[in-house]
Amino acid sequence: MMIRNLLLLLILAYLLPAQVIRKGIMQEEHEKYKIFGAHTEEFWDSIRTKELNRFIDFQSKQSSGTNTCTLTKRVFGWHPYWVGSAYQNYQWAYLSDLCYFNYEVNPSSGQNSNASFAWTTASVVTVAKNQGKKIHICATLFSNHSTFWASTSAQNTFINNIISLLNARGGDGVNIDFEGMGASDKVPFVNFITNLNNALHNANPNYELSICLYAVDWSTTFNIPALDNLVDFYTIMGYEYYWSGSSQAGPTDPMYNFVTSYNYTLSKTITYYIKQGATPSKLLMGLPYYGREWEVTGTTVPANTTGNFSSSRTLAYINNNPTIYSASNKFWDSNSFTPFYKYVQSGNNRQCFINDVYSLGRRYDMVNQRGLGGIAIWALGYDDGMTSFWNLIKDKFTTCASDVCLDSLYDMGGPNRNYYDNENYGYVIGVPSGSLVKLQFYSFNIENGYDSLWLYNGPNQSAPLIGAYTGTQSPGTFTAATNKVFLRFKSDAATNTFGFRIYKSCATPNTTSIFNNDSELYDISIFPNPCHDILNVSFSNIFEFPHFIDIFNIQGQNVKHIELTESVNEIFVDTRNWPSGIYFLKFRNNRQGILFKKIIKE
Repeated sequence: MMIRNLLLLLILAYLLPAQVIRKGIMQEEHEKYKIFGAHTEEFWDSIRTKELNRFIDFQSKQSSGTNTCTLTKRVFGWHPYWVGSAYQNYQWAYLSDLCYFNYEVNPSSGQNSNASFAWTTASVVTVAKNQGKKIHICATLFSNHSTFWASTSAQNTFINNIISLLNARGGDGVNIDFEGMGASDKVPFVNFITNLNNALHNANPNYELSICLYAVDWSTTFNIPALDNLVDFYTIMGYEYYWSGSSQAGPTDPMYNFVTSYNYTLSKTITYYIKQGATPSKLLMGLPYYGREWEVTGTTVPANTTGNFSSSRTLAYINNNPTIYSASNKFWDSNSFTPFYKYVQSGNNRQCFINDVYSLGRRYDMVNQRGLGGIAIWALGYDDGMTSFWNLIKDKFTTCASDVCLDSLYDMGGPNRNYYDNENYGYVIGVPSGSLVKLQFYSFNIENGYDSLWLYNGPNQSAPLIGAYTGTQSPGTFTAATNKVFLRFKSDAATNTFGFRIYKSCATPNTTSIFNNDSELYDISIFPNPCHDILNVSFSNIFEFPHFIDIFNIQGQNVKHIELTESVNEIFVDTRNWPSGIYFLKFRNNRQGILFKKIIKE
């Protein structure tokens, strides 16, 4: 027993430091560009043009007219110095805070050691301020934290410099990004944040203090109960779950478990910090406008990395290299809810995991469901003139957001994994005004007597209770009396199970179902319709397998054939390479007959 315990301690001592000190994307990219030294926006534009392999039109893409959509969440974005004048493409109406990256802290002196930090002269700071946005400084410290903690002089110099810089530009706050800290940094970090908070508020009561939280706090570095009273908000670095040194290729920001042996996800991160005592409205979920690509050993998913190649890829890079990142090379991982590309380069297999509009939209939905304060974007300019991701913010986090009829909803484990312990959340399930919410629970299994689901006939917990459920006591299928249902879920500290899956649809008042004729036999939902990239086809009430789905274009050509098994209740169809037009989904089995659904591809 003693020998076994000693071996375990040695293994942990070996593993944990590697997890703590691994290099994050902010540090990785800062080191990549810092070697160029201080330069103008035009220089950084030339570097970015070469990396994207195209000429960039820097004319503003702002739409004319008055924007009537108002943000309902905080949308915070880091602007790294190396994106140059990409800010001319920012749609300011959908951004609340711009954070200029980065004041690199010299741990011995507290002074800035980044020659490219141009806060006092940067045009983007002026433009953001004129647009009425809050402007922040991001201060980074990636190593030698103990040196900084040991020097009161260095800390005071840093604090005084930050206040002077904020005063000089009419700034609004500072964002502290101290990466690579461990358990020994917990107490000195709280002491430093306490002193910084006091100095900031003495200088200007309106100055804001925010800190970056790790996607996984391996060493319980952050004393959240102490910090929660000191900071105005947190920015969770919700990326690099799979990083440059990963032995297996995987999603940068898995929404749900990619594999069961490594179950760290955005969902779990949110639950962890709320359980630690963070105020949910203070949490901004940092999400990547980039992905990561590896050379891998095979074509399967997951695949092991070879260690020969790994690189970050921005959304703009993917968008501007359509030959490599083509529809035929694009696939969907339903476990983590992440698109990925796989292809062969010079005889070697590669995989690249990166979000698209659909997958990032589902992550935004989770931000709303968990009651977080908003999002933080790493990094602004990485979409480089693309409008689709700005439109997504408008659709999810403004007064112009609207409910849709058809959707699939899951617990925080997603469609294929268990939910987590210590969850406690509630959110509104809505459909457009004039319709009623129809919910169909096609699976339900939570820990009996300990974990619970409540449903309310209205927009909050003050509405009439529809029912409380536990174990395998499913709510079944029902139509609410209004166009909104409030769902609340709570799990205890031990034991979790498969959870629940829900189909949401619209019902017409005074009717019990939107389905008719033989479609009641199949209960098929397709969304979004019209579709752009990914078409979700979900179904229940299935009889006599096998079943087949065929999709035909308007000329009657079969563009997709799918054979289903009993274990499948939902599929995702990649429609990205389909021409715009009308398509028909044909569902059939050996006994019950045929059902057609119309699809519009935009």
